[in-house]
Amino acid sequence: MNEDTDDELMLVLKCRDPKFGDLYALNKEISTQQKDLVIDYFKNYKLDDYEDIMEVEGNPVGWMCKEEDVEKVEELLSIKNTLKNQQETLNERKKVADARTEKKDKAMEEIISLYSNADKPPQKFLKKLLKKADIVYDPADQYYYEHDTGEGQLFLVDKQYIWYIINNGSKDADYSVNNIKTDGPGAVGLRLPYSEKLHNLIKIFSDDNLYKK
Repeated sequence: MNEDTDDELMLVLKCRDPKFGDLYALNKEISTQQKDLVIDYFKNYKLDDYEDIMEVEGNPVGWMCKEEDVEKVEELLSIKNTLKNQQETLNERKKVADARTEKKDKAMEEIISLYSNADKPPQKFLKKLLKKADIVYDPADQYYYEHDTGEGQLFLVDKQYIWYIINNGSKDADYSVNNIKTDGPGAVGLRLPYSEKLHNLIKIFSDDNLYKK
């Protein structure tokens, strides 16, 4: 009922329609014997089956079963990776991701709090600071990819200081506050004495993502 793959057999959401609801298809081809077991629960949907094709989400064509028949199909085909199991896996992944995001947010809140009383030295050149730094973190590679538009931030770590560089070169930014010379309009640079606590917070927030110099 679907093209053959090496993936574990399971049902996947293929189409959503106001009339038929969620429609599911098998992710791989099954044998003739297996088809005979479940054929009564499937229909080979065509465009003419839908009242308003503009209201349909996904791929509306092909062999699919309705949501109400999913458990029966899974039982007949001895599918282990059921929709219920798939949802539980997604929920668990979301829980882990949410916890990670919360941890990163809290780390950044503490970083900002620490830098609220940081030194802001007079004009410095970013290129020189980068050469001096032992480690440079670029959260989500934002500075690397978006520095030309004035976005992104860097954390420059050496044995003596940790710099927090905030790119401030966007079109509507106030360049007068910049104290770091870049290839663009500039950035704001705040400096604190090195501490393991601050370094660890930066590692959490940046996911240990290093700047691609």
